[in-house]
Amino acid sequence: MFSADNIADIQGFNKVYLNLCKQINDGILEAGYSLTEKDVLLEISKTERCTANILIQQLHIDRSYMSRMIAKFENKGLIEKSSSQTDSRVKYIRMTEKGRQEFNRLSDIQSLQIRNIFEKLDEQDRESVLSAMIMIRNKLSDANDVLTIRPFRQSDIEYVISRHKTLYYAERHLSDEFFSYVDRIVYHFVANFNQDTDCLNILECNGVPAGSIAIARVDSSTAQLRFFMLEPEMRRRGYGNHLIELALDFCREKSYRKVFLLTITAQVVARHVYETHGFYKVSSQDKPEWGEGVVEERWEKEI
Repeated sequence: MFSADNIADIQGFNKVYLNLCKQINDGILEAGYSLTEKDVLLEISKTERCTANILIQQLHIDRSYMSRMIAKFENKGLIEKSSSQTDSRVKYIRMTEKGRQEFNRLSDIQSLQIRNIFEKLDEQDRESVLSAMIMIRNKLSDANDVLTIRPFRQSDIEYVISRHKTLYYAERHLSDEFFSYVDRIVYHFVANFNQDTDCLNILECNGVPAGSIAIARVDSSTAQLRFFMLEPEMRRRGYGNHLIELALDFCREKSYRKVFLLTITAQVVARHVYETHGFYKVSSQDKPEWGEGVVEERWEKEI
């Protein structure tokens, strides 16, 4: 039975959690933005063809409030609008380079706030709290989320590119040279895509893209695993393993005998996932053009 004491405990937890959120978000407010505005910028950053209606539906924001936010972003030069070629009533919203830089700055501010809060705990307590937070997130999400994995659509390409850029900046502070590299390899993959030899799968959570993985043909016996990415809230829930298993199943179906991938040393969690699935590191090279101390690794697996 769910007792009154249980409810009181949850209410107490909620009070502490809301205070934590306030501390994390104070820096965003001081920078002149609300947390909702940062969330809207995040969604805009994911695609080149966002619309106000999409933002309203995904974030459940009042239409008039959304209009004010979009006007503010446009006045600051963070976004720009364009008309649909098929329906002039539809206005697409895309983030400008200035907008991306501002979004990265807000991410840095928030990351610093989180680091300052958790560094007040000793290492053992920090690990305990982080483990508990991940467990709470996963259990509640698993009970309420609707997950699907589907083949990519053309509109997903912008998502794959954008999230590789924003996540690799926020988590690894990789350089603009890396982001140009992402543009090239994704567009090259799409331009040469063959459904008989290649695949790109998208993980969706509640109808919204939340991860990706691809297999690209190299030759008749070799394939490359590419674009493996999960949104932060989807990690440590088993979905990364599932995406890789599906990709490897595709390789077996197409009679590939070897699969390789390229990653960087800093991707500790992803490297562990690769190792779990039988990949092993065969070489590494410094990539200073991608950022200070960045090391690219090649991992392989025989099938």
